[in-house]
Amino acid sequence: MVLLVRYGELSLKSPYVRRQLEDRLVTNIQEMFAANRVECVVKRERGRVFVHAEDEGAAVRLLRRVFGIVSLSPAKETASDLERLTEFVADYAHSLLAGGMTFAIRPRRSGEHPYTSQDLARVLGQAVRDAIPGVSVDLEAPDRTIHVEVRGPRAYMFHEIADGPGGLPIGSQGEVLAAAEDETGMVATWLVMRRGCRPRVAGREPLVAALRAWDPGLQVLERTSGAQLLRLAVEKGMPVVLPSREGLTVGAKAPFVMTPLDGLSEDEVVALTRRIRDG
Repeated sequence: MVLLVRYGELSLKSPYVRRQLEDRLVTNIQEMFAANRVECVVKRERGRVFVHAEDEGAAVRLLRRVFGIVSLSPAKETASDLERLTEFVADYAHSLLAGGMTFAIRPRRSGEHPYTSQDLARVLGQAVRDAIPGVSVDLEAPDRTIHVEVRGPRAYMFHEIADGPGGLPIGSQGEVLAAAEDETGMVATWLVMRRGCRPRVAGREPLVAALRAWDPGLQVLERTSGAQLLRLAVEKGMPVVLPSREGLTVGAKAPFVMTPLDGLSEDEVVALTRRIRDG
């Protein structure tokens, strides 16, 4: 089993920064799987990360908790020559389609091939119609969409796309101090984790445990008051993450305070709380 892992924001960076972020993403995937005792092999190509794992369900669950991943798909792999690819897609469609259903082929290519994406859509669509009587093409609202991604000598078929958390790989943007004494603090901490920061968290264990599921290497501080956390931030020269600035008083030596919940509605915070707990 291979899982295609997609990232978005990383691809907008300069080549040097992009390589650093891709390296961090691959390392984070490996650490997430190792911490949960799930075996995997991770390979990287431009614009994609490929994760080979025996346990598909566990792999999908873990990858959906790796920051920097926009989406992922369990996929089948074959050679990219047109004859073999056509046979493979027709066979793949048998598990998805039956007479009376509609489908669409969505091809993408990377590299040099003796066919275009339009050729692929036409040839593969005809092969599916020939293999499964009674099916028809519907490009607007198909019952099933078969994605075909051709990359050099290999091709990948998939029909499911699971969302990842997006953002930047954790550990790529420095460290922060954070308080997770309640659910709003947990959500605020998670949001800066999604921006690549690695937090040192003080808070209640059920909330800290929920965050640890997103970062197996999460650093946990002894529970402390907000004032003590601010003093520690000044001492360490680190930003501090808080749910809000309400009631906040700082002295002359004030740390940089991050309040990522600013501008979010209560419904959005509730939805994020559910996402964090459910993984």
